[in-house]
Amino acid sequence: MSTHSSADEIIRLESVYKIFGPQPRGRALKLAKDGLTKNDVQAATDHVVGMTDVSFEVRRGETFVIMGLSGSGKSTAIRTVNKLHDITDGRVMVDGTNVQELDGGDLQQFRQKMAMVFQHFALFPHRSVIDNTGYGLKVQGVDKDARDAASLEALNLVGLGSFANSMPNELSGGMQQRVGLARALASDPDVLLMDEAFSALDPLIRRQMQDEMMAIQDHLQKTILFITHDLNEALRIGDRICIMKDGAVVQIGTPDEILTQPATGYVAEFVQDVDQGRVIDVSKIMRDAVVIEPDTGIAAAVSAIGGDGGFVVDASGRPSGVLTPQAALQALAANGSLDSALRTDFDVTTPTQKFNNIYAAAGKGLPIAVVNDNGSLIGVLHPREMVEEMGRVESLIDGFEREVFM
Repeated sequence: MSTHSSADEIIRLESVYKIFGPQPRGRALKLAKDGLTKNDVQAATDHVVGMTDVSFEVRRGETFVIMGLSGSGKSTAIRTVNKLHDITDGRVMVDGTNVQELDGGDLQQFRQKMAMVFQHFALFPHRSVIDNTGYGLKVQGVDKDARDAASLEALNLVGLGSFANSMPNELSGGMQQRVGLARALASDPDVLLMDEAFSALDPLIRRQMQDEMMAIQDHLQKTILFITHDLNEALRIGDRICIMKDGAVVQIGTPDEILTQPATGYVAEFVQDVDQGRVIDVSKIMRDAVVIEPDTGIAAAVSAIGGDGGFVVDASGRPSGVLTPQAALQALAANGSLDSALRTDFDVTTPTQKFNNIYAAAGKGLPIAVVNDNGSLIGVLHPREMVEEMGRVESLIDGFEREVFM
């Protein structure tokens, strides 16, 4: 994942509070700021705390997922970004603009920078697919030819170009949601706000929509703020994930960090049933490889590799053979050569591969060569360390579970 600076930020929430009720800036806000829980504030004031001291930033071009159960504040948070909700306290900044200061025409113009995709498709049943797709552009006053061209381009992106003249009732649920996504893309927004966008779909179609969205994102590099209650969905599509509970942020991190370094017992409960191998990258535990020159004597090779093994590489740095400690010692005892001890049946992987994709290779017990895009050796993965990493994560989660339930 690339390194970002503060200049890359496009959305920032700073200590945002949102209280629902007739006097949101009164006693309820004070109690929330004093640290009372959402339930205690409601019991004392009959006001509902939607968000408590929420701070996060979204980087330009990333998919930032806010995840939590019903009542966690995730949908409230996304609605502050385009001022569908006013905030009670704090600050919401989007691309240098203080959102809460906007109203009237300025707010309407600001909202054209972003598009929202909801859980329910909200298509107009009496309008064709292409007219549904271009509706936002029509509201903006774009002429028919221009909006049809933009709409058709967006429909092609989601694989529905051939259905442009169909009516919504002729489409499946998944196809209708694709139209909703195309409608959002047609206006070429800087930011996509997606609130439980795939939650109403069947699991298989939902996964297909995730695949399509990720493929589109690879192509367009939009900034996406995505809301979901499904951790598997969050881990699959998010560059970073913000987990919320009772209106507050619990943890923000990459999928790997959320899974392997849960900050609280609450997060650990979420991740306990997730297959860690589906998320953990090889780069998490790969380390520098020992490289042996092809003309090295077997005694020197034994000394060089220690108990871990090493690789011989060709002139381009690509691994051509692996020397295991056992094979090296056998060759040394038999006065053999380095060549006679090398094995070529080792496996190769890349830093971004997931553990699940290399379990079979780890079963051989041989060091696994980690290579870059050119095939050059950049590290090594030892099967025993894969097992140790998985055990470490499980122990961490078990420890949190004991804290929660004791």
